[in-house]
Amino acid sequence: MLFAAFLFTNVKPVWAEGPPAKSSMSNPLVIIMVAFMIVLLIIIAVLSNMLLNTAQWKFKKWKDEQQKNTVIQAAAIIAGLLFLCNPIFAQTTGGATSASAATTTTNIAAGISENTFYLMAAIIFFELIVVLALLINVRGLLKAEKEKALAGEAAVAKKKTLNWWDKFNKFRPAEQEADIDLGHDYDGIRELDNRLPPWWLWGFYITIVFGAVYLYRYHVAHSAPLSAEEYTISVARADQEVKEYLKQKGETVDENTVTMLGKDDIETGKTFFETSCVTCHNKGGGGNVGPNLTDDYWLHGGDIKSVFKTIKYGFNAMPSWQNTYSNKQIAELASYVKSLHGTNPANPKAPQGELYKEDAAKTDSTAISKKDSVSAAK
Repeated sequence: MLFAAFLFTNVKPVWAEGPPAKSSMSNPLVIIMVAFMIVLLIIIAVLSNMLLNTAQWKFKKWKDEQQKNTVIQAAAIIAGLLFLCNPIFAQTTGGATSASAATTTTNIAAGISENTFYLMAAIIFFELIVVLALLINVRGLLKAEKEKALAGEAAVAKKKTLNWWDKFNKFRPAEQEADIDLGHDYDGIRELDNRLPPWWLWGFYITIVFGAVYLYRYHVAHSAPLSAEEYTISVARADQEVKEYLKQKGETVDENTVTMLGKDDIETGKTFFETSCVTCHNKGGGGNVGPNLTDDYWLHGGDIKSVFKTIKYGFNAMPSWQNTYSNKQIAELASYVKSLHGTNPANPKAPQGELYKEDAAKTDSTAISKKDSVSAAK
C-alpha cells in the first residue's frame, strides 16, 4: 500500500518531447533511506504500543483503536512525506530543462537533489529521536514495574517468614497449624500439639541437674554449710571483724583487761576529768559532793579495774559515763584518777570508804597465789 501510494504520486504523463525522466526511486540511496524510515516508523509503533500497555492507561478504548491504526498511520505519514518530496524526485532531460534544473538545484549523488536529501535525513533523525525517547520511557516503566513486583514478593516472603523469636521457639507458621490440630475446640480456642519451647525445656533440665548437685553437696557429702550454719559462721565472722576494728582503735579494753596507761594517755584523761568530773570532785580531785580521790580510802575499790568499772557503770548518785566516753577514753580517765593518789589538793575532803593500799594489794595477791599453789601440791 505504501509503495503503491508512492508510485501513484510519482507517475508523470508521457510528453511529446520524449520518454519521461528517470525517477529518483531508481537511486539505491533513496531506496535505502526510505526503507530505513519505514523500519523506524514500525519500531516507533511497536514501542508506543509497549509503552501504552506497560503504563496501563485508563483510556482503553482509545488505546485499542490506536493499536489497530498504528500501521495505517505510519503508512500515511511516510506517504505524505514522500508526496511532499515528489516534485523534487523527478529528473528531466533536454538541453533547456537540464540547464534550468542545474541552475535551481544541486545534486548530492546520482541524481538526488540537496533538498530531497536533507529532508529525508531530517525525517530519519527525528524518527531516531522519537525511538530513543520511547526506549527511555519503556525502560523506566519496566524498571518501576520490576521494583514493584520485587517489593510485593519481598512482602509476601516476609509475611511467610518467621521472626527470630518464632524460630528460636520452633513455632510453626499459621499455614501449618492444620497439621498439629488435635481437633479439640473450646469456645473457638483450638488445641494444637505444639512442643514446649527449647529454652523452657533446657531450663527445666538445668534445674534437675542443679537439684541433684545441691542434694549431694549439702545433705550427703556435707561439703558446704547449710543455711543455719552459714548464719552462725557469718555472725562469728562479723564479731571477729568488730573486735579487730575495735582493737585497731584501742576500744577492746574493758574492766577485766584495763591497765594503767602512760603519760600521754593520762594527759588526755585529765581533759576528760576537767570537763566532766570537777563539779563533784573539785579540781585536783580533792573532793566536793563526791569523795576525795587523792587519799587511800575508796568507796568502791581503789585498783585501776575498780575505778574503770565505777566510772563506766556509775554507782548510786554517780552517773554512768559509758554512753559519753568510749572504753578507751574511760581507761584514760581512770588512769588520770589513779595518778592523783598522794597529791595535796587544796581543801581536801575527809576520807570516805575503806582503806586501800597498792603495795598491800600486791602482797595479798602474791600470798593468795602461793597459798593456791601449796593447796594444789597437797
